[in-house]
Amino acid sequence: SEASTASTATTSTQHEGRNQVETERTTAVACSRQREPIIMSFPLVSLSVLVISVISTSAFTNTQNPSLHQKVVQIHSKRRHHNLFSSLLPSKISNDNNAVVSENKVLVLGGSGFVGRHVIEALNLKKIPFIATSKSGQEDDTTIALDVTSDTAAQRVIELCASNDISTVVSTVGTIFTECDYEVNAASGQIAKALASSKDVSVDKFIFIGNSQRIRNVCKTVSSLQEYARGKEESERLIQQTIDADDRLHCCIVRPTFIYGGDEFGWNPPRLPTKFGEIIEALLGLYPVQALSEFLPDALGVALEAPSNVKAVAGSIVNVIVGLDDSYSLDTREDIIMSASRRPYGTSHIDSESAQTRREELKLCLSQHAKEYTPEQNFAMLEELEQLKPVSTRPTDDSSLNGRWNFCFDVEPDVGTGFIKDLFEGGEDGFTRRILDFQGVHMEIGNDQSTIQLVVSVSLFKNPFTVILHTSLVPAPTNPEGTMFLEKFEGVEVNGIRLWYPNAWKKSRFLEFSYLDDAFAVARGSGGEPHFLLRGNK
Repeated sequence: SEASTASTATTSTQHEGRNQVETERTTAVACSRQREPIIMSFPLVSLSVLVISVISTSAFTNTQNPSLHQKVVQIHSKRRHHNLFSSLLPSKISNDNNAVVSENKVLVLGGSGFVGRHVIEALNLKKIPFIATSKSGQEDDTTIALDVTSDTAAQRVIELCASNDISTVVSTVGTIFTECDYEVNAASGQIAKALASSKDVSVDKFIFIGNSQRIRNVCKTVSSLQEYARGKEESERLIQQTIDADDRLHCCIVRPTFIYGGDEFGWNPPRLPTKFGEIIEALLGLYPVQALSEFLPDALGVALEAPSNVKAVAGSIVNVIVGLDDSYSLDTREDIIMSASRRPYGTSHIDSESAQTRREELKLCLSQHAKEYTPEQNFAMLEELEQLKPVSTRPTDDSSLNGRWNFCFDVEPDVGTGFIKDLFEGGEDGFTRRILDFQGVHMEIGNDQSTIQLVVSVSLFKNPFTVILHTSLVPAPTNPEGTMFLEKFEGVEVNGIRLWYPNAWKKSRFLEFSYLDDAFAVARGSGGEPHFLLRGNK
């Protein structure tokens, strides 16, 4: 019955043919007119929330829909039902889509640690073969015993690499607040140096978890952290020597600040669980907070730097492994997020008839039936659509990017705006709606895809207000696919009045248009999440 329904739905979709684009455009207009809150994680949208909160108490309101909790319940309940398009998901959106074609075999040093476990999880997801070590070796996680502080550690790593055909070594080893902090944290550099000089291995990549100079400066002022900082610094010095002396070994240093993740609090090392870390990342990631962080002395500024999700750190490492990112260092949280969000483009079958049919199926589901799927399914469909981007599409050079774009829905709402929405949404006569009524948001790209206006419409005490955030766009210098821009915040205006903003807030961030056609686009801001955009009318 399900297969029959799916066949009927697919046949019906194909018969629509020439009417499809018109249907999609109609949907885009209808979407822009809905009075549902649109939750996004673009940095400029987060800033718009801040601007509105300065004018009054910030609120995302909704007159027709249930609360966020009720929506989650409804979404989960829909898993029990089949709809006309449910057959598109099981075989075509599966874990196999996460697999990558890679000849790499990876050695993970510190595989039982916090970051190491997540790197292994990401490697498993991508079906990349690996072996891992830990200090004592663990039967439950099949790690190999290796004490990186021993005199024979580097030679033991060389033997493991030679006997297992290892091409990439990832070092996640590290300790803090122990008697051997220097020895453990300096060991990665010594291993990298030994690998570069060995003729017995074919290792061509070495990835190391370091930290920023600013964090190191702060650690040097605290006696219990000085050996930790000195060890990290020694590893980076030796790795840099390796890079300068021989380019045969490609080294990449990933420099996160504070890393959060998992389900529990931790002390050694300090750790926040995901649900708390996401809130802090959303708040500290705002332009004003980042500007303040840069202005303050290191000891205070570091405390205001936005933390990184451990899954983003692991994702960036895996993308360096498979060659989707060839950076020598990932120095900021944004670098890590954008690296983790990279995905392969333009395979040989991308312009085939079956690929074109699949694109139309995905766009139909996302534009007209997104609410019938879980957020995870919508996210998977967006990522599949990105992978089906035609090879010839280069948004940085394509004038079709110009025009109005409506945000139809968000796959995974960011914590900050999601919290505001849940807090303030209510009925037609709700108290907060009488104060501030969020009415909609859209994006206008113009001047040969060089400017963006993000238009946020609200009603404050029943008086209409329009907040416009202005940004400029330039193609990113190192992006052969033609999908990546550098977006610079240029200012904000309220009801036509341009507000003063400090120059420190006028920062540049990455903005990627990972899919583009005449009616639809997928964009990823520095938060990393994909957003589905529909062409709108003026």
